[in-house]
Amino acid sequence: MIDIFANNLTRRQLIELSKENINGKTICVNVHRNHAFEPIQSIIKPFLNFSHLNVVFNIGSYDDSFMFENHQSCDLELLWIDLDNYRQNNALEHIFERVEYLRSISKSPILIIFLDIYKSQLLKNLDSIKSKFQSILDCAIFFISEMIGEMGLDSILDEAKSQITGMRLSNIACISVAQILGLSLIPSMILPTLKAIVLDLDNTLYGGILGEDGENALVYDDKYMLLHKEILKYKAQGFLLAIASKNYEEDVKNLFKRRQDFGLKWEDFDVKKVSWNPKRQSIQEIAKALNIGLDSILFIDDNPAEIENVRDLGVKVILAKSPIETLQILRLFPQMLKLTSSKEDLLRSKDIQANFVRQELSNLSPESYFKKLEIQLEFRVNAMDTLPRVTELLNKTNQFIANYTRPTQEVVRDWFADEDICIITIAMKDKLSDSGIIGIFIGFKDEKNLHIIDLCVSCRALGRKLEKIMFFKACGLAQNALNINGKIIISYQKGERNLPFLDFLNTLHTEMLESDLACVEFENIEECGLNINIRR
Repeated sequence: MIDIFANNLTRRQLIELSKENINGKTICVNVHRNHAFEPIQSIIKPFLNFSHLNVVFNIGSYDDSFMFENHQSCDLELLWIDLDNYRQNNALEHIFERVEYLRSISKSPILIIFLDIYKSQLLKNLDSIKSKFQSILDCAIFFISEMIGEMGLDSILDEAKSQITGMRLSNIACISVAQILGLSLIPSMILPTLKAIVLDLDNTLYGGILGEDGENALVYDDKYMLLHKEILKYKAQGFLLAIASKNYEEDVKNLFKRRQDFGLKWEDFDVKKVSWNPKRQSIQEIAKALNIGLDSILFIDDNPAEIENVRDLGVKVILAKSPIETLQILRLFPQMLKLTSSKEDLLRSKDIQANFVRQELSNLSPESYFKKLEIQLEFRVNAMDTLPRVTELLNKTNQFIANYTRPTQEVVRDWFADEDICIITIAMKDKLSDSGIIGIFIGFKDEKNLHIIDLCVSCRALGRKLEKIMFFKACGLAQNALNINGKIIISYQKGERNLPFLDFLNTLHTEMLESDLACVEFENIEECGLNINIRR
């Protein structure tokens, strides 16, 4: 079997693999270009297959001016730009203006790939250029010099063939770019980011077996050090970390206590499942403890049998053959590239730990529970500065979500601008942690009625006796903001994983209007013990 994460793939191998078809999500990508994209298109399918994406590329004509004539709707706008085609000093200004125009006619995410190598010279001030383009909503920008610059100029460029193919990239550079684009960049623009990394210990985070070799004989060299550093970077971005190891827990605690050279520390892990139970069971327990879906987890283990035993759970997996290979796969793995990080991402780990304490108080009455934890809710009405978080939460929530609208930032911006639509955000904190914005409510004026387009609550906030309070408080605020007092009508879908929302809907007094439309009777819910703040 060909390893699509390998760095020595050939075009022939990839073309052969391209004949394979998979059942996956079909998306359309518009390619706006001023140099050839066909050498990438012909070999990218195997990488996209790994992410279960069937991509239809709509490749436009060569156009240095990027006029976007005959624009068609799509799921992703890809700008494929060779900067060597421009000689004028204001080329980037021109491209920026054209991208702004594209944003005005398209609500889809925009991905820009710059071939930024001028013969033997790299473009300067990449960070400032990135910042400028990233000011455009839902726009990500990458440079070939950063993506594959370690290959060296001679390996990246093939000027001799450019007159024939219309592209200056060499064959080996095309393969590397297709790999990064197909495994990492396109999935990051289309699919939700994974939430947790679950790690084995023996021969995964160090060399050797703790129970046989002893803690002092375990190998932790420069290669394992790099792996630890990379995993800590993911933690800093908001990924949750967990251990699933077949060992004695006390031995593992002592290992992390005594091996001070380890980059990862015992306290860096949000959940530890160290026992002789099957890894399958441990991972299911980890998902439950973190309150996330199994398909939001990446599991890394050196044992092929353990990998195969959990694969059917929907867990993403990496077989750890060596620290360097694990590191290489991790950097390319689909849904592990986080293009933006929110305040809530950084709060998540502390909030998860606080949930264990909250669980111990779950048997209290709602009023006692609220007072004991000093829970505070903050409702904000049409707060434009929350746009990124509104988009993020509506796109990644799976359990407590009504309608799966999955909007782009552009769509959310249009909602904010529409006087007949009201957006309510709900932030929560208590004496244990600040959870940030955990709830989103989108409603519009439908004659005199409030029609709920979508709503969601982060899985971290579920089970705190707050769902009805948040729902009806948001409904009331939206009715006041839209100056209506009619019925509450909610659109919803029955998804694979939104049973918590459907169960909640069944607790309300509803009248079914259609199979996906319900009329909800307003209820006055007691808020005793809660501190509620409303900002308009």
